[in-house]
Amino acid sequence: MTVVKGRTSPDEQKAYQDGAYRHGYAGSVAIPRVDLWIAAFLGLRRQDSAVGGVADPSSLGMSPVFAFLCSCALVVAALAANASRLGEGWAVPTFYCAIAVIVLPAAARIIHPRASRLERLALIVIVTSALFVVRVIRAPVAFIDHDEFLHWATVNDILEAGRLFLPNPLLPVSPLYPGLELITSALVNLSGLSVFAAGLIVLATARMMLMLALFLLFEKITDSARIASIACLIYMGSSTFLLFDVHYSYESLAIPMLAAVLLASESQRMEPSDAAGWPTVVATVVLILALAATHHLTSYFCTALLCGTAVMECLRQGASAMQKRRAILLASIAVIAPVAWSRIVGNPTGSYILPVLEGGIHEVAQLVSSSTSTRKLFVSDTGALAPAWQRYLTMAGVALICLGLLTGFLRSLVFNGQHRNASILWPPTRWRLWRSSLLQILVLVTLAYPVSIIFRLTRSGWEIGNRIGSLSFLGVAIVVAVAVAAFWHGTSRGWLRATALAAAATTVLIAGVISSEGPRILVPAGYEVSADSSSIEPMGISAARWTRRWLGGQHFAADRINRLLLSTYGRQRVSTTLESGQDTSMAITAADLGPMERKLLIDSGVGFVMVDLRLTTGPPGVGVYFDGGAQDRNHTVPLQSSSLLKFNSEPDVDRTFDNGFMVIFDVGRLGKALQPAVPRKRTGEPVQSLERTDGDLQ
Repeated sequence: MTVVKGRTSPDEQKAYQDGAYRHGYAGSVAIPRVDLWIAAFLGLRRQDSAVGGVADPSSLGMSPVFAFLCSCALVVAALAANASRLGEGWAVPTFYCAIAVIVLPAAARIIHPRASRLERLALIVIVTSALFVVRVIRAPVAFIDHDEFLHWATVNDILEAGRLFLPNPLLPVSPLYPGLELITSALVNLSGLSVFAAGLIVLATARMMLMLALFLLFEKITDSARIASIACLIYMGSSTFLLFDVHYSYESLAIPMLAAVLLASESQRMEPSDAAGWPTVVATVVLILALAATHHLTSYFCTALLCGTAVMECLRQGASAMQKRRAILLASIAVIAPVAWSRIVGNPTGSYILPVLEGGIHEVAQLVSSSTSTRKLFVSDTGALAPAWQRYLTMAGVALICLGLLTGFLRSLVFNGQHRNASILWPPTRWRLWRSSLLQILVLVTLAYPVSIIFRLTRSGWEIGNRIGSLSFLGVAIVVAVAVAAFWHGTSRGWLRATALAAAATTVLIAGVISSEGPRILVPAGYEVSADSSSIEPMGISAARWTRRWLGGQHFAADRINRLLLSTYGRQRVSTTLESGQDTSMAITAADLGPMERKLLIDSGVGFVMVDLRLTTGPPGVGVYFDGGAQDRNHTVPLQSSSLLKFNSEPDVDRTFDNGFMVIFDVGRLGKALQPAVPRKRTGEPVQSLERTDGDLQ
């Protein structure tokens, strides 16, 4: 028998030899050395999950130095963003390097055990602020991302009409969950700021609220500021953290509200007396109700977490009757609130979410049965292959997360035990002895992370995997943080190991950004076909504004990008499949304007059609030109300009606008008896036209 050297005392090592210490009970079980190594690697023993102490909690330490480093990195990021608009090839790698400089030094200090609680909190605030400025540098003057236009349209409706729940054809569910839009419109009315400026203030406040709430939550459930700060650092590695969750979208406010709900629920559980916790319970209920009116998916996830926590609290030995009743009360309200809100507003989330979910599950099933090919990794819909360094970093980030989960999953459960010298994993009599029921649930939530990876291998399920991954990171962050603090770094006082782990955390963050944005993280020099933020440019904005000035409010059919611009800058009503079920793209892309195409335009109530001849120059960057229906996804080659310009030959169609690339056709007289031409009064501005009569884009 080999004596195991490490953290155990000589008496404990002797107990291992006698077979009497392994699980706290006497016996004559011989333990080979490999079993002890595996136990130490997975964290099956309580002493392998110990966390060292920290320094004086009142010291800011080196946080001012790191703030200066972050400011220098932001200058580099701004230069890179400007270079991207000029078409420089080094812009994107430099931008990613600036992000790494923001995170790496602070991460090394956060991981090191000598940092104080105050310094850790200051570093989290500094890094969070710097990463939000990165988002502003990317889009400094206006919204440019797809989802932002959807909610911008809802805010405009609230500001103009002064009431809620007006229809939004771009995203019918958006007006029914107006939490973000209500706060923004109130700030616009009070301050006179633009929607963009007010939106940035709301997003910055929500982002800071999220990270502070997560730090306090993780600190409460682990009783360790070190683990809490590392968990916040790991959470930044979520693929949605840097950009998607600071888009002007309801999820950007809902996730901070979710963190606040979890913090409030955990705070009331830890109140010393039963009577002292009721004010916190009331605050938690208010937050749950607000979350239910802000975002459907996050509200459902909150329901699952609180229900799971209530079950665990009822099973936990040592929980008082009042603690159990409060947990059940909060879980019940979390179930009732989103259901009641759906009934009140007539929530169409079923028709909105279920098709996407069904399509993703169907593709996953085909993937498992090997009956279909997976989505080509690192290859865009246009066929462009991501650079090698982005591919390797993304795979390294996923591998590091999986390694952290492997060494942290059981270790987190052991760490959560009530008694410091006993594991809750064995014997079974200790399985109900844990300190935090919420921590138990968050550890189980990490099982969703591998599921999100599988979904991201499919085309239809990619968005599902992206959303699941962001929510599962609440558990991934705490599990990996326990692994880092208790196993990978421990109580080491050297900087080499802390720096190596900081580099790993930075790799995870960069990998998450690449998997979400990739080469499109910065605005390119030129227009790209149907590529969301890379397709938002001055000419399209100018055309949309022209419609508002000269056409008033009309009903338009257009492609994916111009539909966003017409709805926001032009304040036009646009036709979408989500709202009407009519796919007007079939009429726009058809070779001829036959009876079926005419009927489609007439039934959808479209008065004007905008065609963008730039769609004929390449395949769509996001895979679709219009609504993403079956016909839209079948476009394997660029659209034909002759198809888009077929309206020129129709006697009952007028060409209202033509700037050389974008043409607006008046189709309001389709299906009506031809009327004699009446000379139009001059409006003071000539109709823009290049007198194109047929279809080739030169």
